[in-house]
This record gives sequence, C-alpha cells and structure tokens, in this order.
Amino acid sequence: MEIVDVGYDSTHYYVLSLKGRPKLLIDVGMPGTLAKLQHQCKRAGVPLTDLKHLVCTHFHPDHAGLVSDLLPLGIRLILVDLQRGVAASVKPEYGAVNVAAALMTTLADSRVRLAQLGIAGQFIATPGHSDDSISVVLDSGAAFTGDLPPLFMAAEDSAAVLQASWARLRACGATTIYPGHGSVWKLG
Repeated sequence: MEIVDVGYDSTHYYVLSLKGRPKLLIDVGMPGTLAKLQHQCKRAGVPLTDLKHLVCTHFHPDHAGLVSDLLPLGIRLILVDLQRGVAASVKPEYGAVNVAAALMTTLADSRVRLAQLGIAGQFIATPGHSDDSISVVLDSGAAFTGDLPPLFMAAEDSAAVLQASWARLRACGATTIYPGHGSVWKLG
C-alpha cells in the first residue's frame, strides 16, 4: 500500500494507493480550497478524478470542509455511524455534509468495507480531540489519526480518554503515526 501526502496549508491529507491506483482519500481541506487539493493531487501524480472514496477522521472544517465539493466529482464519503450526528450538523459555511449520500458503515464492519477497496485495515474510535474522531489503522501498522493529541499533550480532564484511544491504537497494531498536523512518527 502506497501512502501519498496531498496536504496543504499545514494539514496533511493522505491517499492510499494500491499498485498506483488510488483507493481512499483520508481527510480533505477547508471549504473553498478545492483548487489547492486538485493541485496537490496532480503534483503527487494522483488525479483527484481517480479517487472514488473518502473518509474523514473527524468533522472539523480543516479535515472535512471539502466533502460536499467532492461528491460531484464522483467521490463518495464513507461515514462511520458514530460520526453521523456530527456530520449532519456541519453548517454550510464549514462544508455541510450530505449524510444521505454517504456509504454508511460501523466500526465493526469497517474491515469489510476497506477490504472491498483492496485495503487491509479498519476504523477505530479514537476520541480525545473530538467525540467523532476515528483513526484508520492498516494491518501494516500505519495509523492515520487526524488531530488525536499525543499523550504528552493530554490535559488532566482528557487524559483518561486519550490513554484509552492510544491503547486501542496499540492493540490494533499501530506502529507508524500519520497525523493531520506535524511529522510522521513511530509509536514507541
């Protein structure tokens, strides 16, 4: 599985490709930045028009703001059931989400959904930044965590939630962290 960073404006967005064929886009940019995403994809040799599926680690504008702009391009949102309420409540100025057009899945069924795309992995709940946060964990150990803070950044009131999220990541075999902001790092 090839991992291509097509991010811009201090946020990383990742494309998972298999044998040069794009399979999944993880996160997208702020509303009004479609041209930047198209440019980054073209620059990376991943035509946006070749992508058919998208998942958002959470529904803040810098990670999900372009969802509605991608639907007309034939890219479908894979929406985890625990994200449905938050996704449905996104205001238009922050990139409203057409929940009815999404491919719904559960965490338990995510491995099957990803296998349909040729991806060995799963979605897991990783609250700590937001209640709707998920991470995409590949069987290779790559984990796409969005804005999940590292444990050393935990405030007292969120330390237990973060510890549980990082414990789930470790239990799923996460070894390399691909964050929404900052550098890729190894999970020790």
